[in-house]
Amino acid sequence: MFDITPKEQTIKQIRKGLVQPLPNQYPLLNFESDIFKESMLLPDEDFITEWVKNGYFFNTCGNSYDFLSQIIQLKTDKNLGNIALGEKKLTDLFNDNGIEHIPAEKIENTLIVTCLKLESSSMSVCFSSEIQPIKAIASAKNLIIYAKNSVVGTPSSKSFISDLAVKSDFRIQLTIDYFKRMKSVYLFIEL
Repeated sequence: MFDITPKEQTIKQIRKGLVQPLPNQYPLLNFESDIFKESMLLPDEDFITEWVKNGYFFNTCGNSYDFLSQIIQLKTDKNLGNIALGEKKLTDLFNDNGIEHIPAEKIENTLIVTCLKLESSSMSVCFSSEIQPIKAIASAKNLIIYAKNSVVGTPSSKSFISDLAVKSDFRIQLTIDYFKRMKSVYLFIEL
């Protein structure tokens, strides 16, 4: 008689399984079940829906250059006047592309800021005190908020869209009702 090695025995069982498959001993998954259905609205969609309901403006942009071109068009169309900036990241972007701006301390009408996160559970915008010209927000008649959609929370957690993670700084959280006193508020999210 021939001795069958363990390797040959395994191959023989595989061949037999391919020719004569056994019935599935595990139940089939039902993807139509409610357990597997995703929420229709993501946290960012919840936030945007509420944002627009309050009369604020929203738009998306592909990158920072798309954002700049939309800002130039918006400035012309809506007669926003001089744009004030107080963040190094935005100032460098405007300077590198030759777009005029004024410092946040000399704000006339319009201020552009970035936000730390948009929180859908409390419908608020969180700003970082380390990078924001917080005092200038109170003086602005028109506000443009620029956010990056880099982290989106799950629909169940109702978390946030985050721009960056600042480890140790004081965060200012303003509900979307705070902006009602302003003439116009724009939110741009970079996708």
